[in-house]
Amino acid sequence: MTDTIVVPHRLQVLGQALKPVWMNLKECLDRPSVTNVPVHGIIDVVSDHLSYLQGAVSPLARRIDDLMSDVVSNEGVEDADVYRAVGRFETPLDDLVGHYQEARSLAAYGGESEARDYLVAVYRHSLVQVRDWLKDLVDALEDPVSAARARGIPIEGQVELPFTLTMTSAPELDRLSAWLSRQSSSGRKGSGLGFWGTVGAFVLGWGIGDALFGDDD
Repeated sequence: MTDTIVVPHRLQVLGQALKPVWMNLKECLDRPSVTNVPVHGIIDVVSDHLSYLQGAVSPLARRIDDLMSDVVSNEGVEDADVYRAVGRFETPLDDLVGHYQEARSLAAYGGESEARDYLVAVYRHSLVQVRDWLKDLVDALEDPVSAARARGIPIEGQVELPFTLTMTSAPELDRLSAWLSRQSSSGRKGSGLGFWGTVGAFVLGWGIGDALFGDDD
């Protein structure tokens, strides 16, 4: 058994590049909200956001796949290319964060504030999952021995540290659906929940054990 793991240079750079992405997301989620944007017709606003959310995960999934192929599995990748790959991953994440901040800023009142709060919770649920995944990944790249031991994985033989980002729908999504249904039954326009209403989990597997525990490049 060994208590030392040499992290390949490209993965050290990956951890350094991802750390500010994680910290910025954490700061955003910790920041108090300010509701200062008047909203008229919350049904249409919620419908637009739900339409966006139906396709928001796919670009993020593609960029994570790109990180795997362009960085983790690419022994010859240059430092600048690692940062560029992380930047491409950050683009759809920033878009998701922007929509979350937009939802938080809505100054809805009365019964419509209920829908606004549910919508914000749906966004936050997804972003918290991304934040926690990023933290686990950054921590493991900084100290893979501690990460392996925390999971009860013996540091011997073939070792793999899987990093799986599971995107589940928030509990508030069902409540938002019920709220929309009530408005629809009153003659107001509802909205189909599509992807987020019918898929319980979206799993992105990232097993980087071979790269993490391989030779330094």
